[in-house]
Amino acid sequence: MSWAPSWLAKAGRFLASKHVRPSRWRALMAFGPRALGYGGPRADMEFLLVAERFGPGVRCFEEEVNGQKALLIVVDTRALEGDVRNAFAGDLLADKLLVPYLPITGADYLRELEVELKARLALEFLLDLTSNFPRFATELLVDPRYFLYEAVMRMSRLMPLSAYMFANVLAKRPDREIHEPVIMEGFREALRELARQGWLRLQDGLVRPAGRLVKARRKLFLTNFLWRLRRAARGLGRYTAKVLTGLAKTYELEKVVFHRRLGLEGPVNPLAALPRPEDFLLLRTSMGLVPALREVAFREIARALGPVGPGDDVVMSEIGGSLNVVYLVAVRSKRGTVRFVLKKFRNWDNLKWLTIRFWALGAKSFAISGRERLRREYVMCRTLREEGFPVPRVFHVDLRENTLLEEFVEGANLGNLMKEFLFGEAKSESVLAFLIRTGELVAHIHAAGFTIGDCKPENVIIGPDGRPNLVDLEQAARGGDRTWDIAEFLFYSGHYVPSVASAEPFELMARAFVRGYLEGGGDREAVRKAPSVRFARVFSIFTPAQVIEAIDRVCEEEIA
Repeated sequence: MSWAPSWLAKAGRFLASKHVRPSRWRALMAFGPRALGYGGPRADMEFLLVAERFGPGVRCFEEEVNGQKALLIVVDTRALEGDVRNAFAGDLLADKLLVPYLPITGADYLRELEVELKARLALEFLLDLTSNFPRFATELLVDPRYFLYEAVMRMSRLMPLSAYMFANVLAKRPDREIHEPVIMEGFREALRELARQGWLRLQDGLVRPAGRLVKARRKLFLTNFLWRLRRAARGLGRYTAKVLTGLAKTYELEKVVFHRRLGLEGPVNPLAALPRPEDFLLLRTSMGLVPALREVAFREIARALGPVGPGDDVVMSEIGGSLNVVYLVAVRSKRGTVRFVLKKFRNWDNLKWLTIRFWALGAKSFAISGRERLRREYVMCRTLREEGFPVPRVFHVDLRENTLLEEFVEGANLGNLMKEFLFGEAKSESVLAFLIRTGELVAHIHAAGFTIGDCKPENVIIGPDGRPNLVDLEQAARGGDRTWDIAEFLFYSGHYVPSVASAEPFELMARAFVRGYLEGGGDREAVRKAPSVRFARVFSIFTPAQVIEAIDRVCEEEIA
């Protein structure tokens, strides 16, 4: 925001004084192509006068000032303030404060309204985000420019002609470099105020929705009702523009200037060159900040990680997942290969949902929603890795498609090694050592305040260095039931044992895991409770009786 040059201010005051006594002026500003310099010296001058006790309406006057056309919009303070705070006129008055303007009088008042408008829009857009992504809302990092370009897109859908006003100051890169920082000053001031109110947190120049905002979405019915009324008021915008032809005139002037500047004659989307709002919604990954609503670019990520280059090829093969769709993605070139795991998180519904619920009833509450499981996988992979635990790196998340791209962990599946041990096909010393290390890893995770949730051998990969790595963390959480982790690992391992086979080989493996857990500082009470009826009932449908007895014996003896 900067002051209008003297010649423009003089013309504005002259025109305004012809229609409203200066004693009733609250603010006067110049806006549009002539004021901001992109319309040329013969473009119409445009002014907005905010007057006290002017009445409920808006009046527009077109006259000549010093041989040039000038448009004056006079609006009552209550009408403008109502549009700023509640979209009373469908934002058709307030939108003049969304783009740069030149104050002539009442600069402080205009600035206050500008910040109030931008705070209202930012809060509405954040609430929409929490409604669309309730489980991911507090993980999103929002570049403040999101609020600007989201406002542009929404306002232009309501009043298509307004798109030219925004395009003239933002579509071309040189214009954007000049005007975007000016617009964002008001948004940043608004965001600081919203942060003081507790609706969001500011982190390194980015916005993170606060938990209070998520709770407001769920509980404040009246607030949501008022937002619906605002949207209904915006729906009257087209009718309002037809009645207030002077307002429509400002958009028509912007359209003429836009076509003249670009040398266009036919129809064109004026917003085509603007940044997309969704590109400013970010998530933190091992690749840094990535857009949360953009499809994964396999080649781009592969080139950043490994020896691949031009001519690479992407090969995808499904590698399982009865509840999720899981693919192994290989990006190959003459220089090398980079592999990823791509997961698409589906909702557990119908028969599968009921089966899981009833199977673990009373023992474990599973996260069912695909979006919630995606959130847990993303958050726990990132959090546990920051804590130093061996879990996959997350490279990309696409919230639109509920997909996650993460590191492919090289190594041997512990479940397969345990099966080979039972059938005498693997070296016992190695497998037992792997189980001790796995028990230690689980103990350290518990000590750090986390639980795994789906702690079965298939979710442990033994790397080339012999270290266990955890994968599939979609049920992991901060806190949780440690006993479930121990019980699931033991009982689930037991189903590898044939129903008529001896439990002795299994007992060696179970003892190695429990011993490693306790030596790693694990919760002795969790080990004591693991064989209880509460958990044995859940797993008895596929775990042989002799294995259940062995688990009870191992846990009792190891904590003795």
